Amino acid sequence: MNQELKDIIIRLETRVRQLIMQQNEMQDVQEKLRQQLNEKDEKILSLEIQNEELKQQYSRLKMAKYIDMADNDVKDMRGRIRTMVRDIDRCISMLKVTQ
Repeated sequence: MNQELKDIIIRLETRVRQLIMQQNEMQDVQEKLRQQLNEKDEKILSLEIQNEELKQQYSRLKMAKYIDMADNDVKDMRGRIRTMVRDIDRCISMLKVTQ
């Protein structure tokens, strides 16, 4: 019986040592994962800031495009109006000639 107890105690000590080693390994893995998580969080924050900056730039570019389009639309509209006025003048002069 005494030898059995010693064997059990030895196996128990061996198992406890194994568990302690596993715990240490798990702590190391956990620390690495925490570091990775912190790096990912920092990366996400950086990308969110970059995203906001890009949204603002896009908004400014969109506004500039609208302004540019408005200028081009005004120029196009003036050209169309001039063409219409010329066509109307021709029609009027043709009507005067035929009368």
